[in-house]
Amino acid sequence: MILLLVLTGVFGLAMTQGGDIPAVAFSAGLTRPLNLTHSETVNFDRIFTNIGSGYDSNSGRFRCPQSGIYVFQFHALSKQDKTVWLQLYHNYHYVVSVYGHTANDYSAGGNSVAIHISKGDEVYVMAVDSKNGAKTYMYGATDEVYCTFSGYLISPVFEEYPVVG
Repeated sequence: MILLLVLTGVFGLAMTQGGDIPAVAFSAGLTRPLNLTHSETVNFDRIFTNIGSGYDSNSGRFRCPQSGIYVFQFHALSKQDKTVWLQLYHNYHYVVSVYGHTANDYSAGGNSVAIHISKGDEVYVMAVDSKNGAKTYMYGATDEVYCTFSGYLISPVFEEYPVVG
């Protein structure tokens, strides 16, 4: 078991005990209802944790502070009798989706993925444009957080680049 201590390491990253592995993790939730009709980034506004300061609650995007293998998870609940259709992107490239619709009831969906990303890359959740099928209605309230976006580093990758010249 690795005990995480919030210690400032090289480049301002939190480090695990012993200081050898950078710790990066974030989790954020939605505290208000959202009605999304275009391809819009979902701004999860309540930050539960943000070790490594990669998640930006103003933009809804995670900017990778350390190259490596990351796990990302996102979950959503639609308003009653509405649809939720979201997609996870890595640097403008589609990765995975969530879709849910139930007549006369709420609908939930979630997905997760492990991917390699490099320092400076961005990962974010976007609504699917309603021209492609359905508007997205996400349920949220300050005392009821059902929609979340989380990610964490499971293995750093120290990238090397050949010296040319």
